[in-house]
Amino acid sequence: MKEEKLNFIQHIKINFRGLSLIYQLIPWNYFYSIIMAIFEFLYNFWSFLFLARLIDHAVDGATKEVLVVDVVILVAGEALMHLIFQGVQNFYFYCGSNIWEWANIHLNEKIMSMDYEYMESEMIHNKRRDIDAAARNYGYGINRLFWCFNGALDNTVNLLVCFGYMLYLISRCWHVFPGKPIQAVLFVSVFAGLFILLIVLIARKNSSSQKEVNQIKEKMIPCFRHNDFYTKEYIEKEESGKAIRMFHQQPLLVKRLSDVFQPIYAGYEQIGKVSYQKMQWVSVMEMLISALIYFMLGFLVLKQSISIGSVCLYAGCISHFLNYFNYWVQQWIQLRDNTKYVKMYFDFLDIPNKKYEGTLPVEKRDDDQFTIEFRHVSFHYPGSDRDVLKDFSIRFRIGERLAVVGKNGSGKTTFIKLLCRLYDPTEGEILLNGINIQKYDYQEYLRLFSVVFQDFKIPAYPVGENVAAAGEFDSQKVLDALKRAGLDELVQRMPQGLETPVYKDFDSSGVDISGGEAQKLAIARALYHDTPFVILDEPTAALDPLAEYEVYSKFDELIGTKTAVYISHRLSSCQFCNDILVIEDGRAVQRGSHEELVEDTKGLYYTLWNTQAQYYQQEIG
Repeated sequence: MKEEKLNFIQHIKINFRGLSLIYQLIPWNYFYSIIMAIFEFLYNFWSFLFLARLIDHAVDGATKEVLVVDVVILVAGEALMHLIFQGVQNFYFYCGSNIWEWANIHLNEKIMSMDYEYMESEMIHNKRRDIDAAARNYGYGINRLFWCFNGALDNTVNLLVCFGYMLYLISRCWHVFPGKPIQAVLFVSVFAGLFILLIVLIARKNSSSQKEVNQIKEKMIPCFRHNDFYTKEYIEKEESGKAIRMFHQQPLLVKRLSDVFQPIYAGYEQIGKVSYQKMQWVSVMEMLISALIYFMLGFLVLKQSISIGSVCLYAGCISHFLNYFNYWVQQWIQLRDNTKYVKMYFDFLDIPNKKYEGTLPVEKRDDDQFTIEFRHVSFHYPGSDRDVLKDFSIRFRIGERLAVVGKNGSGKTTFIKLLCRLYDPTEGEILLNGINIQKYDYQEYLRLFSVVFQDFKIPAYPVGENVAAAGEFDSQKVLDALKRAGLDELVQRMPQGLETPVYKDFDSSGVDISGGEAQKLAIARALYHDTPFVILDEPTAALDPLAEYEVYSKFDELIGTKTAVYISHRLSSCQFCNDILVIEDGRAVQRGSHEELVEDTKGLYYTLWNTQAQYYQQEIG
């Protein structure tokens, strides 16, 4: 990760935006921070104030009753402050422990609203993973901003109180040198100069050490991403488990994990060394400051400028000042260094969508008769110069079936992505009823299509939510879609009806489904939405040709008069369509019925048909 230099104004703006987000997530955060700072101050200074009072009363020969009252106030007050402070702090920590999960929701919403082309960008996914790895492994980002800012606020309140006591302590020096202002100024100047020097040295050491630690941690972030891939995306997956065992991949994976862990271990070892060296340096500086302060206290007591009881108060204040100052410096340094991670978070949220959303409403037609035309369309994927579709021109026949066939990699799926406007053409245009689809309201346009992709996913939701793709649904309509898709047996196996989860990932009462049932469930989802266009993009590629043909032909019966597009590299699966489009190297090279295309002995369709004939002779018999 490159070090990005930010000026002071940028630091302020980025962190202010982060604090505004925290306020949205926890509206009462700052009020609660102030309450906690007040009670932390009372809790920390109560014992010093009333212990000093008790000692002074004892030295002055106060009565037993007065001393008893002092003890009761000291003990009872400290106990009460402790209980209140612990309660406030526990609730505060509860809220803070969830801050990243709440902030993470915004990233998930962003992922789901991004242009689809970003979803196919590994760079985008790596950015998202690095933000999450930095947050979960090191607490960087919004959660670090939450803890450090509120911690700095608490410490600032306590530092101001301590500083006030120190100024008062220094002011007592004037009483030690009555009538000798030069000596008083010299004494105070030497004391203040040494104190400030030692404080500055502590701050500089904290800053340099924190910077070194951050650099080490940044190098480790990609290692955590790699580790997550091996452990969560591969080793823990059921699909990988078979390959790991059958091909004896255990030694290879152990070596890979060892290679990933080695820099992580080395990084933590370096962090330990840097932290230890910093602690030693800071400890020496704090010892020198303490010696300086105790010299001052002893000097003032001997000169009778302060009482014996005040020594307890001022010594406690100085001790707390050193602790609070050390934490205060660390927190502001961490805030400064954390800014780039807050920026990473917002930079991700600010990634602009390139796609024009459009404003025109899609024409409402009771007959579902829509005309789609590709007019001289060319397309290449972002980051590539190779056209996947080249001067591609076709026009759908209204209400009929279009089968799109061709070799793997010919551009069939890209054609569907452009049709559904997951991508926009590089050149040319796509028209719906004569109007460029980019002018239509994007969400309305998407609602025209139900698609079952080759790489469809069935999440571990309840069956009803899976079919409806929504939390609220028409139960009878879901059941009808399931039965039409041939899932009567699945319906009978559902112990909780439509609330039965698919798979057992999160609920042991869920139903496990086979690959074939998953395909039918995806088809039921397409049937439920009852859209004008229905597309099957090779969702049955894993099936044999005969089984795929049966699925396609049955689905064709189910959709009635709707316009349908069937994608396959197997010609037999779509031969029932009267309109077959053949794609080769991104171009539409043939179009016609099966009978017409197979008669063209020089065409690609004829060659593919005869090459594949051995696999589907039973189908045409």
